[in-house]
Amino acid sequence: MLPMTRSRWAQWALRAERTAEDRLAAFLRGRPGWQVTVEPYVAHGTATQCSVGGRVLVAHREPSDRDGPAATLLTSAGRYLTVDVAGTPVTVVVAGVSHQVVSGPEGYLDAIVDLPGLAPGRHTITFRVAGGDPVQGLLLVVDPDARLGIVSDLDDTVIHTGLTRAWVAIRNTLLVADSARMAVAGGAELYQGMVAGDGGRTPVWYVSTGAWNAHRMLVNFLARTGFPRGPVLLTDWGPGQRWLFREDSAAFKARMILALLARHEHLSFVLIGDSGQHDPDAYAAVVRAQPGRVRAVYIRDVPPASVLRFARVHELAEEVAALGVPMLLVRDSLAAAEHAHSIGLVDATTVERVRAAMP
Repeated sequence: MLPMTRSRWAQWALRAERTAEDRLAAFLRGRPGWQVTVEPYVAHGTATQCSVGGRVLVAHREPSDRDGPAATLLTSAGRYLTVDVAGTPVTVVVAGVSHQVVSGPEGYLDAIVDLPGLAPGRHTITFRVAGGDPVQGLLLVVDPDARLGIVSDLDDTVIHTGLTRAWVAIRNTLLVADSARMAVAGGAELYQGMVAGDGGRTPVWYVSTGAWNAHRMLVNFLARTGFPRGPVLLTDWGPGQRWLFREDSAAFKARMILALLARHEHLSFVLIGDSGQHDPDAYAAVVRAQPGRVRAVYIRDVPPASVLRFARVHELAEEVAALGVPMLLVRDSLAAAEHAHSIGLVDATTVERVRAAMP
């Protein structure tokens, strides 16, 4: 017998996962206290069209209010043990107009919705499944007069996760309460300064290979720590059509960023990430494809030090510099702010605010 290819393994695992989740969802839907609902993701787009996303889940009506280490572990682990529902009709109301969307595999909602020429800024949208309570979400309409957009990684770029050290990452993911998660020093001040530098119009997208299961926690974290609000674009963890766990990190990020560049042709971009995973490779791929659209790339150097990572970032930095784009390996937010000031992305006040936020 010929060995099963990775694609065939992935499809087999995907079918097994869907069968198990369909059975569990059917069981829980009839249990007291459980309901089918929508977890909305931050919608984003232009005045005339936007991307709407979310996930249809079976969830308990009354979330736990317990605290302590055991509750933290249960809450954190519970994010990754969702019961999703495919094939469920959902009514999405945007600017008073109803749109019908059906949840796809794994319960995801992913639709392009036409808009009636909405004003730039943030708007409320509503999701509802038949027999369920309405759930409100956020829509970001990008200002056509904006000149700059920011794309940022999350883990170890915005929020301390420790992905380069397995035990630290597991501990921070499962054993640290949401309210105790730490932001990268000076990051919020740097991003706020870039947004203010374009009259408050600069949109910020957060693109990560973290799981969609962490979406709500991450949105709350960004709000709590002062980062600009914006769409959080994540990945599905688990079997897919072509992978057993998730899409390749560099390929995913490059694909998502290039889609943003295509939708918002009037924007140039700043790309911010870290050296711990594949951000330099993803961002270099974007620069190769669209060198005239990227103002700067900032890569935060995360511990532990790695000669191979250092050499790889500098190799890519030389390549993109030849295309006219600076890629800097920076020790902290202050180093990024000082360079951003030198090329006119932030003012001197922002640099001082970042400096004051450093430990």
